[in-house]
Amino acid sequence: MGGYPDETGPRYSGDHRAPVADSAVDPASLTVVTFNLAFAENVPEAITALSSAPLAEADVILMQEMDAPAVERIATELGMAYVYYPASVAKDGDDFGNAVLSRWPITADAKINLPHDDPYHQQHRIAVAATLDIRGTPVQVVSVHGATPIVGLGARLEQAETVLHAVEGAAPSQVIAGDFNTSDPGSLTQTVQLFTEGGFQWASEGVGDTADSIIGGLPLDSVFTRGLTPVERGVDMRPAGSDHHPVWVRFAWPP
Repeated sequence: MGGYPDETGPRYSGDHRAPVADSAVDPASLTVVTFNLAFAENVPEAITALSSAPLAEADVILMQEMDAPAVERIATELGMAYVYYPASVAKDGDDFGNAVLSRWPITADAKINLPHDDPYHQQHRIAVAATLDIRGTPVQVVSVHGATPIVGLGARLEQAETVLHAVEGAAPSQVIAGDFNTSDPGSLTQTVQLFTEGGFQWASEGVGDTADSIIGGLPLDSVFTRGLTPVERGVDMRPAGSDHHPVWVRFAWPP
């Protein structure tokens, strides 16, 4: 398996929003979904889940374990703009990376390389940051996929710290979300503490387990925010084509 350490690419983007997508009416709220689609294999099932409430109300969908054709198909079906960067090549031979899909214009984006590749599979991990223009207000959103516990908790905390440093001061309102692979004891607590010390609130606090495994449910996916106020949150437990379940948070708007 190979990796894509180049900060500039490969990069894929598209805009499938309807011409009238940017309504003259300010949004009443801002809903963000994070979803790891398990090697981007069950795209039709994911589209069905993302097309019904509460996920259909999403302004932003942050996705992990994606390849370019799957991102393009989902964005087309849902009528969203997107940016996607692969991080590495997965065991199935397809690209494996992170995407940001948005109902609002994406005005800037960047790939953030994370340290500590998987020592056994040489699998590289990244975050993808995108700045959205929501009726003149910039909001930065970041899709993160941390390494598995095989690299150790210290290494995964360094990955989260790398994201925090990379986006520091980028926008007055920020959302950092994704699969942090916090399955081992104490890892979620320490990850939340790191983001709290960095000035972020754990916006998905209390949603419970977000992924299925042979040992039961695991709290792997989280949403953190700075400059926005979460008013509602949850995990959509319906089938969505993955061992992860979509996590959603609705934020008050304007910020």
